Amino acid sequence: MFDSTNLFPVNNALSCSARLNEEKPVSLYIPVIPPTLYFTSSVTVEDPENKSQKFHPKFLKYYIENCMRIGKVRRIDFATREVPQYSTPQICAFIHFDCFYDNETTTTMFSSLDKEGKYRSYGFETEDSYVKFGGPVTNPHLLFKINHKPIDTPKEYERNIEQVMAENKLLIEKLQEKEETIRKVHQFLNAWKDNDDENINIVLSGLSRRLMEDSQDEQLEAEA
Repeated sequence: MFDSTNLFPVNNALSCSARLNEEKPVSLYIPVIPPTLYFTSSVTVEDPENKSQKFHPKFLKYYIENCMRIGKVRRIDFATREVPQYSTPQICAFIHFDCFYDNETTTTMFSSLDKEGKYRSYGFETEDSYVKFGGPVTNPHLLFKINHKPIDTPKEYERNIEQVMAENKLLIEKLQEKEETIRKVHQFLNAWKDNDDENINIVLSGLSRRLMEDSQDEQLEAEA
């Protein structure tokens, strides 16, 4: 997993204590992560050859939690959508929170969302650290809106990508073990196929057919 601490400083001027009396944190929506959005920070400026970096979607969670300091992100759902001013589909983001932090930026953001229906993040600057956005447009920024139709994820499905990959690997290993067992049984059946005992041949024929059906069913389940 990419370590964003190598590029972004933490905005320690803002508190990260959770807001009280908040039944369910709202979900936010970024209509587009501009493909021409770049940033410079008090960390990147130390590298003369890479002072300015492109802002990739993978940076978003860290930026929200540690630079904006507006809340603890539960998950971000990325999608692509058609945007009028772009010739190709662009990436948008739906941000779901465990909680919001009780600080000045969060208060300002909610006030702007209530009055204007949107909030613009231009980075931040303190006495000892900063993040500044750049690009070909005037006042480059990230635009936030309220996601009025968030999709809830049941707790039993709240797994990260590493957990999903591990479960998938385990299922593949189990399938391979069953396939190997079936292969050995077929070898045994083939060795008996020329047997002259009619009763044994009937039993073996039925068993072979059942094994083939089970193998096909398991393969379909794995592909689904």
